[in-house]
Amino acid sequence: MSREENIARFEELFKKITRDGADKLLEFIRKSDFYTAPASTRFHNAKEGGLLEHSLNVYELLSKKLHTEGTLWNDIMKEKKITEENLLIIGLLHDICKVNYYVQDYKNQKTYDKEVVSTYSPQERKRDSKGEYVWETVPVYTVEDQMPYGHGEKSVMIIEAYMTLKWSEKFAIRWHMGFSTPKEEWNILSDAMRKYPIIMAIMEADLEATHILEAEGSPCSRYS
Repeated sequence: MSREENIARFEELFKKITRDGADKLLEFIRKSDFYTAPASTRFHNAKEGGLLEHSLNVYELLSKKLHTEGTLWNDIMKEKKITEENLLIIGLLHDICKVNYYVQDYKNQKTYDKEVVSTYSPQERKRDSKGEYVWETVPVYTVEDQMPYGHGEKSVMIIEAYMTLKWSEKFAIRWHMGFSTPKEEWNILSDAMRKYPIIMAIMEADLEATHILEAEGSPCSRYS
């Protein structure tokens, strides 16, 4: 889907959130770089609109866990009374901490693409063990955090500036990075997961989106 289609899809879903202040949060999102920002500098969806696409992917994967009958997650979410609105908030907004976080820069890198190399003069071309290449200036993303307040906890803080989160939503968003957090926090994370299993659901959805749907050359990008 194009970025414009993803924006339309995001806003269609977001408007299903009936929480007081949701409209103000959507205004904030529209004024921020949420719709144009990458999801990372180079690890996944490092492209314009990557954050938006990733947020939609994570929500779709979470929603499927809730609505697929006969699965473990379907049973757990029903038992814990997890609703579609909970998943909209958790999935669409877990990475809102990345607004106003990335800036575009440039770097020189080797390009081995034969079509590109052919446009350069013989004097400009070089060769190494990988073959003939040229140096090109390419755009890259770097981090310039305008609100240094952590990751998951920063997402919670931004959301709650506009609307109130339920405890399960707070914990899921705060701990969505799972065991990527410092090892010193793993005991706290384990305690939190026992209390709020939804944490593990978004951890899984985030990893599935990052390493399967958004992996370069993946045949599984059906949600984006």
